[in-house]
Amino acid sequence: MKCLVLAGGKGNSLWPLSREEYPKQFIRIKNNHSLFQETIARNIPFCDEFLIATTTDYYFIVEGQMKEFQGLKYRCILEEEGRKTCPVTALVCMKLNPSELVYVVSADQVIQGSNYKEAVMQGCALARDGKLVTFGMEVLFPYTGYGYIRNHQDDVLEFKEKPDAKLAQAYYKSGEYLWNSGNFLFCAGDFLNELKKTAPNVYTECEKIRQSFKMDRNISTLSLELMKAIEQSSLEKAVFEKSDCVSVVKASFHWWDIGNLDVLSAYVRDEKPQNTICENCENVRIINQTDRQLVVANNIKDIMVINTEDACYIAGPGSTSMIKPIMRKYPEYKSYFEKNRTVYRPWGKYEILNYTLNYKVKKVYVYPGKTLTTHRHLYRSEQWSVVQGEATVQLKDCTRVLPLYSSILIPAGEYHTLSNHSAETLIVMEVSFGSQVIEEDTEKAGEAVIPRDSGENIIRLEPAFKDYLWGGTKLRDVYGKECDYQIIAESWELSAHEAGQSRVASGIHKGMLFQEYLHLIGEEALGWKCHAFEKFPLLIKFIDAKNQLSVQVHPDDDFALLNENEYGKNEMWYILDCEPDSFIYFGLKRDVSQEELRQRALNNTITEVLNKVMVKPGDTFFVKSGTIHAIGAGVLICEIQQNSNCTYRLYDYGRRDKYGNLRELHLDKAIHVAKTEKIDLENMHFSETSQNGYKQKKLCECKYFTSVLYMTDEQAEIQGNEASFLSIVVLKGKGKIGTESETLYFKPGDSFFIHAGKRKIEIQGACECIVTSL
Repeated sequence: MKCLVLAGGKGNSLWPLSREEYPKQFIRIKNNHSLFQETIARNIPFCDEFLIATTTDYYFIVEGQMKEFQGLKYRCILEEEGRKTCPVTALVCMKLNPSELVYVVSADQVIQGSNYKEAVMQGCALARDGKLVTFGMEVLFPYTGYGYIRNHQDDVLEFKEKPDAKLAQAYYKSGEYLWNSGNFLFCAGDFLNELKKTAPNVYTECEKIRQSFKMDRNISTLSLELMKAIEQSSLEKAVFEKSDCVSVVKASFHWWDIGNLDVLSAYVRDEKPQNTICENCENVRIINQTDRQLVVANNIKDIMVINTEDACYIAGPGSTSMIKPIMRKYPEYKSYFEKNRTVYRPWGKYEILNYTLNYKVKKVYVYPGKTLTTHRHLYRSEQWSVVQGEATVQLKDCTRVLPLYSSILIPAGEYHTLSNHSAETLIVMEVSFGSQVIEEDTEKAGEAVIPRDSGENIIRLEPAFKDYLWGGTKLRDVYGKECDYQIIAESWELSAHEAGQSRVASGIHKGMLFQEYLHLIGEEALGWKCHAFEKFPLLIKFIDAKNQLSVQVHPDDDFALLNENEYGKNEMWYILDCEPDSFIYFGLKRDVSQEELRQRALNNTITEVLNKVMVKPGDTFFVKSGTIHAIGAGVLICEIQQNSNCTYRLYDYGRRDKYGNLRELHLDKAIHVAKTEKIDLENMHFSETSQNGYKQKKLCECKYFTSVLYMTDEQAEIQGNEASFLSIVVLKGKGKIGTESETLYFKPGDSFFIHAGKRKIEIQGACECIVTSL
C-alpha cells in the first residue's frame, strides 16, 4: 500500500510555534518529533512507500525530518502552488497500478491508540471490494472546527462543511454524525474511475498532463504552468460527496486535528511543562519550547502563554486564533511572524542561537555524505568549531580535515565549502561577525560536488510490480515476491524506467530509487559503453502470463525516439517454465499487406496469420523491433530488453478491464512499425561450454546486450571489466555472490547490479543465473 501524505498546508495558526516558513505539521510537539514524523512512523507497518505531497518551500524541511527514517522508501511531490487535495491525488493515482491501495493521510493530526491498526485493516478490506473509504470519528462534543459525516453503519449519507455553533449542537444531539478525519483509502483505479464520473473536468485536465508529470526521481515537481488549467478541488467536493461507492470506517482511536492553539493545549495538557512554574493560577496553560528561559506565572487565570526562542504569545480565553489581524496590523514584525530559527537546507540544517546586526551564532548540522555549495561572504568572517564528527573544509586551494573540538577561521572574501564524509551527522558551531551579517551576503561559486558511492560495488535490487489483467500468482508462489496485489503480472527486476523503477535493497543506499542510485555512482560505474546512451539502456523483468497477452509490436529506435521520446524495444525471452501445450506467437507465417493486417485485427482473425510456436523451459527467443508477437497462457518468462515501455497493442481479444472499458489498441502506429513479411523463427541456439565447477551458455548476443546463462555446481568466477556493468538474475538455487570486498546471499528470483570495473565476481552455491552486460 502506498501512503500519500498531505504535508503542504501553509499558515501560522499555531504561532509562535508555527510560522509561515515553518508550518504546524513540522513543529516538534511531543518527545522532540513533529506531527509529520508521527504520521510517517505510525503508517510504516501498513505502507511500503510514502509519497509526500508538499510545496517547494517545504522540501528541505521534509528531507531533513525524513533523515530519522533510515532505509524508508519515499518520494516527494512538490507543488509550486497548491490546488487542494484532489488534483495531486489524481495525478499520483495515474502513475500507480490500478489495484494499488492508496492511503491518503493528513500530516497535521495526532492519532493514538491500539485500535488504529484495526481501523486501517477494515479500510483496506472495504477498499479491496471497490469502495472509496473515509474514516469518521465519534463526535464527543459540538465543535465548529471540523467537518461532519452523516452515516448509517458503513454507508455515507452526506458530508457536511464545518458548521456554525447551532448546527454543531444539532449534529451532536442527533447521534447520526461523525467527525470527518480527512483521511481516505481506496484502490487507485477505483478512485480514478469515480473521478471520471464525478469530476470529469478535473480528470480530463489531469490526464492531459499525466505524461509530463514524471515520478522517476525522489523529487517530482508540479509546476504552476503545468497545473494552471486544473481547478482547485478537495477530495470531498470532487469525489466523495458525489460517489455512490463511499464507505466510512467509524474509528475508535484517539484523534486530534491540531487546528489551533486551544486544541494543541488540550492535547498536551497532561504533560509536565518544561522550565515552567505556575503558582496560584486558574485555567492557565503554558507551553514553553526553549531550554534557555524560565516562564513563571503567578496569581492569574484564564490565560494561555506560548513561549519560544524569539517570541512569546499571551492570549485570553478563546482569542488564541485572533493572531492574524495582529500580524497584519504590525508589518514591521514580519520576520517574527514568518521566519523560524531552524532553517533546512539540501545539506542539512542550522539553528540560529543568537544574532545582532554585526554577529550571529549558528548551530550547523551537515548530514552524512553532504557538501555545502562553494561560496563566500563579502562583509563577514566566520569561525567554525567542530563539536560532533569530523569536518572537511575547502579553503582556497587547500583542504583541511578538522577533527573533534578543532576550529578554523574563514576570512571575508574567501571561497570556502564544508563537507561531511563520515557516517554520522557533523555539528559545527558557527560564529559570524562583520559589518553586515545577513543571509543575502552569500556569493556562490558553483554547485557542490556530489559525493560518489562509498565503496559498494554490488547491490541487491528490489523490483517494481505490475498488475496487468492477464497475470497470475507464480511470481509470488515460485519466487516469493512480496507484493499485496492479487495478481502479479510482471516484476521489473532491473529498471530505471519512469513507469516502474527498481530500488536498492542492500547497503547504505537501501530504499533509493535505482535512477537516483545511478546518478549518485556516476558514469564510470556504468562502464564506457553506457556513455553513448542518454538513459540507462536495459530493463530486465519476470513475466507470469496466466492468460495470453495481447498481440503487439514494438517500434525501433528511430520511430520511438521521434514519436514517443524513448528508445525502441528489442527483447529476449528465456522460458523459465510453462504449462503443457503452451505457445507463443512469433511473427507472420506469410507476407501480408498493411490493409489485411488492419482488417484481421478488426475482425478477430489476426492469429490465423501468425507463427504459433510451442515452447518448453530453456527455450530462448530474440524478438526484434517490428516483430508481431504475443506470449501465450501458462508461460513464465525472464525478459531482457532495451529500457523502453513502448508497446503498440494490435489485438486484445476484445478484453475489458474491471470497469468495463475496452483495453486501448494502437492500430495505426502498430501497423506502421510492423514487419509485414514472413519471419523465420528466432529461437536462439548457442553451444554450452564447461568450466571448472560450472557450465555457461550464451543466450543472446546483439548490439544492445549480451546475456549468458551460468549453471553452477559449486562456484563460478566472472571477470568484470571497465566496459559495462553486470546484471545478475538468479533463476534457481541458493548461495552467495560477491567481490573481494563484499558478499551478499541470494535465493531464486533475486537480482543484483554490479559496477563496471576490473574485479572478480564469485558465485558460490548450486544455482542457475543469467548474467547480462552491454
